[in-house]
Amino acid sequence: LTLQTLINTYPDSEFLARAKLAIADSYYNEGGISGLTQAEVEYKDFITFFPTAPEAPEAQYKAGLAHYRLMGKADRDRTEAKLAEAEFKEFLLKYPDSPLMPRVKGRLRQVQEVLAHGDYRIARFYFHKGANRAARSRFQEIADRYPAFSGGDSALWYLGQTLERLKQPQEAVPYYARIITEHPLSPLVEQVTERFTAMNV
Repeated sequence: LTLQTLINTYPDSEFLARAKLAIADSYYNEGGISGLTQAEVEYKDFITFFPTAPEAPEAQYKAGLAHYRLMGKADRDRTEAKLAEAEFKEFLLKYPDSPLMPRVKGRLRQVQEVLAHGDYRIARFYFHKGANRAARSRFQEIADRYPAFSGGDSALWYLGQTLERLKQPQEAVPYYARIITEHPLSPLVEQVTERFTAMNV
């Protein structure tokens, strides 16, 4: 409230940007759904009003962190995880030289692990139900969007298996091959080799 009074009373103050950011930080530190939701709004406001301020990268990072802290587990609602991913990706585009870059990349990997794991659970459900087209689209999304996913080798294997079920064995080959090149220590490499032998690849 005191900071808001400063902004309203002294609109030309040199402390305007710092006061605006401190208001966002106060909501962020308050936490909870309402605090973090309001913090994200304030951080985005800060970037709109002070796009060239030295604190702008920090505001963008914190906007992503607000969503990150509101994330559920992989089998819960994915809205906050997707919003966090979008904010962190925006950071990568807008502030490639920021010293915060390693931390943002680390958080982005954590968010994408949650998103990929959620997709993987759904894809395997479809696979075991025999809903091959639905399974294919989910496994395909993991293969294309989340190359660093810890279960990437399994996702590629199931994608290949699904394509074979759909009578598209040649399309399965490059995904099987990625298991060997991207996950050389995976226990699935032996099965891929067997599949290639059976397919005369």
